[in-house]
Amino acid sequence: MGSIDSITYRRFIIFAGLTVTLLGILVIFGWLTGISILTSIVPGYYPMRFKTAFCVAVLGMALLNFKYNNKVGTPVTRILALLITTCCSVALVQEILAYTTHKYPLFNAYKQAISENYIHPGGMSALTAICFGVVATSVFIISTSKSYYKTVLQYCLHIVTLVAFVVLIGYIFNVPVFYRLSYFTAMPFTTAIALLLLSVAISLLNPDKGIAAIFSGNLIGNVMARKLFLPMLTAILSIAYLHFLNSKYQWIEKELSIALLTISFIIIILLLVWQTCTLLNKLHLNKKVAVENFRLGVESSPHALIISDANSNIVHINPHAEKLYGYSRKDLAGNNLEVLIPEKLRQSYRSMNENFFKSPKVISLGIDEELFAKHKDGTEFPIELVLTPVKTSKGNMVLTSITDITQRKTNESIIKTQLIELKVKNRELEHFNYIASHDLQEPLRTVSNYIMLLEEDYPELISADVKAHLQAMGAATGRMSHLVRSLLDFGKLGNNRTLTLTDCTLLVNNVIADLNSLITSSNALITITTELPPLYAYDTELRQLFQNLINNAIKFGEKGQQPQIQISCTKHNGFFMFEVTDNGIGIDAEYREGIFNIFERLNKNDNFEGYGIGLANCKKVADMHGGKIWVESEPGNGSTFKFTIAALKP
Repeated sequence: MGSIDSITYRRFIIFAGLTVTLLGILVIFGWLTGISILTSIVPGYYPMRFKTAFCVAVLGMALLNFKYNNKVGTPVTRILALLITTCCSVALVQEILAYTTHKYPLFNAYKQAISENYIHPGGMSALTAICFGVVATSVFIISTSKSYYKTVLQYCLHIVTLVAFVVLIGYIFNVPVFYRLSYFTAMPFTTAIALLLLSVAISLLNPDKGIAAIFSGNLIGNVMARKLFLPMLTAILSIAYLHFLNSKYQWIEKELSIALLTISFIIIILLLVWQTCTLLNKLHLNKKVAVENFRLGVESSPHALIISDANSNIVHINPHAEKLYGYSRKDLAGNNLEVLIPEKLRQSYRSMNENFFKSPKVISLGIDEELFAKHKDGTEFPIELVLTPVKTSKGNMVLTSITDITQRKTNESIIKTQLIELKVKNRELEHFNYIASHDLQEPLRTVSNYIMLLEEDYPELISADVKAHLQAMGAATGRMSHLVRSLLDFGKLGNNRTLTLTDCTLLVNNVIADLNSLITSSNALITITTELPPLYAYDTELRQLFQNLINNAIKFGEKGQQPQIQISCTKHNGFFMFEVTDNGIGIDAEYREGIFNIFERLNKNDNFEGYGIGLANCKKVADMHGGKIWVESEPGNGSTFKFTIAALKP
């Protein structure tokens, strides 16, 4: 179905559909009950035939059904249209047989109908059958997407509109030849009204085609057509009808009638000219305001702007463009745009300009490739361009926005150099971390070995107090060794990482299997409450993140209470947000930020093992995935650790 772009059109289509449906139903009811006033609506005129009333009612329902443009509504519309097309075809065949053989029963019925000023209720004249056939076929075709046939049928609908209008004029001015040249062309008044409403309404389903396009556009001509057509039509019909009544009843003399008719037309023309001039002046003023606003926008823009035509001739440049290129407006006005382009790029520019005007659309250049402009002194500088098609009274033009990216290129070069330096420094730090950690392990192992030798070789010389001191030294040495290893692991975390498609459900299940001993000993219950997505991640690092969070959730559980851990995931704005919730001891609000710092421990006592590096590792893993990690907790009410991972691509 063609699109309806105006609320006014939509309302008229609904009004027409309701009116003709009600009209058809009333006439059918009149024939069934014998109430003659319902069959002609207007006394003294031909009645609408029963078959015609059926077509009117069904087409009205089909027209109303257009608003249900779906799997149900569209097939129903086509079925109704096909039914009426078939009905009209049968009626037309009957008319042809009656005319050619003079034996078809309806032929005598038509002759009697003409002589007795009456039309048989079951029949339909040839003209009426053709008109309704065109309307029904249009309804069927418009519900498809074949634009060519829609255009052809749009003009056929206009012909139906003209026929119905001529018939109505015949009734209004009592010209029988307009509505009953023969029984082939006989058409009742109510039938003409129904055809006029149906043909106009269906034409508005495709307002951009045919004569309907004259009234549906937004150009000045379309606005004028909408404003003038109805007043002119109303005025002409009113004056003509008054003149007709005067001719019939001789209210005033013929000469005076002609004079009044002339004066009336002059007054109406003056009023229409006045309305037209007012509207045109208003539209012209709006156009001037729009042009002035556009000019001010170009002039005050912080970017260099140049307007050129299809031949690349410069029409206008703004002050920023003068400053950027070093030319004045007088220097560039009327010159070809190529004067601002380095010679080696001019051929490619010509090709690009030709393609741009063949299919105008906004184009950005210089983002992914090197693009240069030429200053008045001959120096070249890097730029980015945005080409925007502009429609003007002089034809299509292009508005070119130019940005000098020299400073950006310099900054990018500095950043690249700094990135290289940063990578070198990071490698040096990693190397230092490894060397320092490795070298620190040696004296620690030496101290630990000497403590063992003293305990094994001189047991008789070591008192209980000395033995306690040696054990304290050994424990401190072990803690120091573990801290050094943790520092080494923290520094190595993320090295040589590989982004792979990771099944998070499988990953978490593997972590649970690895922690089986701890889970069994603590009788912990771990539940995955939502489906965990497959995503691109650093598999080893993400596994360590889940392992640290689950391990902490079990370790920091309430004594005498079964640890219960729930894992879930949701997606928000391009990020996957995971939640690991426990029923442990909880965390005070003042410590929620600091716990992710390396070697930061909230529980200094020996009730909980650890060295304050697990959550620091978690933060590092979240960061390398483009996300973050935080905790929501209340002391005694458990904790919920939340972390996000960007929806990464390989």
